[in-house]
Amino acid sequence: MAPLHRLLLIGWAALSAATIGRGQTAAASSALPAKKTIQGWLHSSDPRLVAWGAHDALLTHDLSLAPDLLVLAKQWQPLSTRSSEDARPEKLSEEQEERRDAMAAVLDALIQMNVAVPADSLRNLAPDLGNHVAILLARMPRAESEAASLEFFRSPPGGASGLQYVSAALLALHPPAGFAGELLAGVTVRATIVVVLPNAEPMGFGYAGDCFSESEIQREDWPIVGQYTLSKEKRDESSVVVSAIDPIYFTRIESTRYLGNTCGLGVYLGAEQRKRLIAEMLGVAPDDISWQTGLQTTIAFQSMEQFHIDLLAFVAEQQQMYRRTAEDLEARNLLGRGEVSQSLPRLELKIMDVRGQGAEPIPKDEYLPARVEWSSLSF
Repeated sequence: MAPLHRLLLIGWAALSAATIGRGQTAAASSALPAKKTIQGWLHSSDPRLVAWGAHDALLTHDLSLAPDLLVLAKQWQPLSTRSSEDARPEKLSEEQEERRDAMAAVLDALIQMNVAVPADSLRNLAPDLGNHVAILLARMPRAESEAASLEFFRSPPGGASGLQYVSAALLALHPPAGFAGELLAGVTVRATIVVVLPNAEPMGFGYAGDCFSESEIQREDWPIVGQYTLSKEKRDESSVVVSAIDPIYFTRIESTRYLGNTCGLGVYLGAEQRKRLIAEMLGVAPDDISWQTGLQTTIAFQSMEQFHIDLLAFVAEQQQMYRRTAEDLEARNLLGRGEVSQSLPRLELKIMDVRGQGAEPIPKDEYLPARVEWSSLSF
């Protein structure tokens, strides 16, 4: 904040209905507001003042202000109504965005001042500020964080994929009962079955996606505070969130607005990440687990009967590899007796028929094993 702007804000706050910082003046243009003024701003109904209060609390690094910051975190009510399955951005009102910007400043102060935030507060904050919550969760003692980690792993609030991944990585370090089975069963293996004519040349397919990001808009009357991105890439300014098989890092980026997840920097708990965490729990290298989370095979079509025989043989081969992994987890007491079958990954078959026009359509196999799904791709 410019020196004149800071003086004007302090003067305006002193005359406000809340009588914030009554009698306080800035001794010099570079001086921070008094503690009482900062406390008044933190408890203001104006999100902008709350953000300035958190900003200045961090600059003073006065831990006696931590209770005021923690009260704000505890009182937070989620803005997001998204389910864990809906990762689309939710449009918030300007008022809601400002409230979130202010709470981002509060959490930045708590993170930088290394203040522990209770699990109940993190549950309320998670739908709107998942990356901040992930960092605070990772700093908690395991006895206090385990229950919340399980909740975030099972149902990431508001599409907070980075928080789900951090939660899973924390749980994999000291797996609680039932976690390994849920992690393995949550894997979806996508197998593309390319159906060709006999003696056809091998074919390969690839898919590409676009990535979009929104430009940041700075505001002169709001403080610049820390926002947080999660990444598996270590940068000079990064710090470790979880030292898992694939360490997860966070980077603090200063902004006047909440940035959320920036394109290309976010982390999520996909099939490959689940497999690597399972390898960590087994104490083996990921490559020692023989199955793949995405693969393609070709079946030369000679008859409908022969095709289904070959397809079922492929499925049986894949599921046998999944079973070995589940049995290895059982041998380490990470799976209970009788949990192997229901813990196998889900196998999704994409039938890609490229035999050409006039070929007899391939009907869905009615005898697929449990946890195997069928879909067709048209060409």
